[in-house]
Amino acid sequence: MSKERDEEIKEIEKQIIIERLRQAPANMKISFGMSDGKFLDRDELIHQVVEDTIIGQKIVKVQMAYLKALKNNLVVEG
Repeated sequence: MSKERDEEIKEIEKQIIIERLRQAPANMKISFGMSDGKFLDRDELIHQVVEDTIIGQKIVKVQMAYLKALKNNLVVEG
């Protein structure tokens, strides 16, 4: 794949994850090991993805792995 196509796919993935995050409750908070123990709320998570920070990139990577597992029926219901 070309670099241009890779960037296009990356941008589409970011938009998918941003929309998924927007559906989460506003008071949802998540802590990442790289966020110095600070909990990030939904809007802060969206900001991290939009700004393409290290945390934002990790959010996209984890969410895309989840969506691919879901597509392949690899997600086990609780």
